[in-house]
Amino acid sequence: MRKISSIDNRGRILFVDDKGTGTTTGSKADCEAYGYDFKNNVCKIPTSKQQLNQTNNFTYGRNNKVSGVNNSTLGYSNIINGSNSISIGNNNITDVYADNSIALGKNVYTEHIGELSYSASKTPNRAKFSILQYDGVTTNNTATELFLGGNNGARFYVNESCESAYYIETKCVVLDGTNNNAKFMTHLLLYKYANSTLTEITETPFVNTGDSSLNAVSIAFAPISSTPDYIEVKVTGLTSTRLEYNLILQITEVKNV
Repeated sequence: MRKISSIDNRGRILFVDDKGTGTTTGSKADCEAYGYDFKNNVCKIPTSKQQLNQTNNFTYGRNNKVSGVNNSTLGYSNIINGSNSISIGNNNITDVYADNSIALGKNVYTEHIGELSYSASKTPNRAKFSILQYDGVTTNNTATELFLGGNNGARFYVNESCESAYYIETKCVVLDGTNNNAKFMTHLLLYKYANSTLTEITETPFVNTGDSSLNAVSIAFAPISSTPDYIEVKVTGLTSTRLEYNLILQITEVKNV
């Protein structure tokens, strides 16, 4: 069993590396050997084992429960388990992996890095509208995965606790800063999680336009079977050309709860 080197005030764990002189984030097996959670290439103490932290957080209202650091909550019965996040409203839940996120409204569940989510549902954990942002770089024509906020391993993982459906509008802007070229691509997607499987039902390329030198640049979405399942996003650039990408996903989601 790999030894733990440190645990920070956000519940993130570093292990002693193989040489015994440095640190590593470890593997899923290293993390789960201690009963901790491994997601987005980060090992964290589970929410159930984290202590509430009122010192490094701002809370206004009643019955708000906040762990992590640098969080703000306004309203009542909100729970924040991540860090650098905001919750406004009531009965909102921010997951331990949803750092730098914002939850607005009622019965909102926020689960991803940098997620902006809204709900007015009277039923907890049932329906929401959310925005996710990806960015990254390519320097060749090899398919390259984009991650949430450019954070390696941070993906749109589905909640496998129940069946769900996702209507997704995507907007991707591509910049060739060296040659002063740009293009944008949009898609309409429909996914479902049913019978323990994530499936793409429809994918409609909507707009693909820009400077002609970037015509070969493309983006692809795919359901990936994992633990949990996730939607993979890959872009293919141009040989010997540095391209910058900014991708927005607008997700309308409903669950069978």
